[in-house]
Amino acid sequence: MIITDLLARATQQLQPNVITCAADKSIGRLEAEILLAFVLKKDRMWLISHSDAPVNDLHIRRFNVLVKQRVQHEPIAYILGEKDFYGRPFFVNRHTLIPRPETELIAETVVGTRHAVSLPIIWDVGTGSGALAVTLACEMPDATLIASDVSAPALVVAKKNAKRHGVEKRITFVKADLLNQKIQTILVLKNAPTLIISANLPYLPMSDKNILAPDVVKFEPSSALFCERDGMELIIKLLDQIALAKHTWHFSSITILLEFDPPQAKELQKIAKSTFPGATVRVLKDLAKRNRVLLIQIP
Repeated sequence: MIITDLLARATQQLQPNVITCAADKSIGRLEAEILLAFVLKKDRMWLISHSDAPVNDLHIRRFNVLVKQRVQHEPIAYILGEKDFYGRPFFVNRHTLIPRPETELIAETVVGTRHAVSLPIIWDVGTGSGALAVTLACEMPDATLIASDVSAPALVVAKKNAKRHGVEKRITFVKADLLNQKIQTILVLKNAPTLIISANLPYLPMSDKNILAPDVVKFEPSSALFCERDGMELIIKLLDQIALAKHTWHFSSITILLEFDPPQAKELQKIAKSTFPGATVRVLKDLAKRNRVLLIQIP
């Protein structure tokens, strides 16, 4: 079988039954090309320019297995074992959330401060695959990074990604449920002008389990997605912990960036202003113009 025939057959299998936007019309073909390029260890442009090339039986069998996995809703990122974030590839598996473009807003915002702050301490809470912490380590060579997560298997993946991008010696990885005693001890001992806290914690309401795509609900770790109190429980808990602990720290300024679900914007702004009187509280919008990141600047 040649490449063009193999892709045509897989496209029919992978094409969604319901088209919700223009991009969905070509998603089946796109996913077929991604999977076949992965099997053949080529890029998609090579497939297009070699559409008449024959594919051997071993590659066909391997490709068919991957197509079946995708038909059963397994995310492409888990099938390939990696996902791009901020222009870099990151290992992922079912112990980690798949990095989303929306989270790049946090990276972009923090990186945008690199000329305004020197030698910052950056604590990435709920680091998962480490995509955010590793990205910030790569983009901000004078920063000191702390990356924490309650999941030991997720931290294994995060450490692999740090090593992959050559920043493993600049990130302290800690198994921690938000601000535990170990994190508190590290921060008390740090003597730096600026602390930046980034967090992409679970923020989806439990009720969303009934409406989200099976790609998400069946495969991604539930503990990294869903949370009580309309999805805000862990965000509020972290803010309360910071408010209690910050008086023991030696930072002249603290900046907190929290990703959240757009409907939570007003409530979280209200909570942040109440928790940190005198702080500047803003909401940043993602590329789709949706409220996405809560920015709190504490003088």
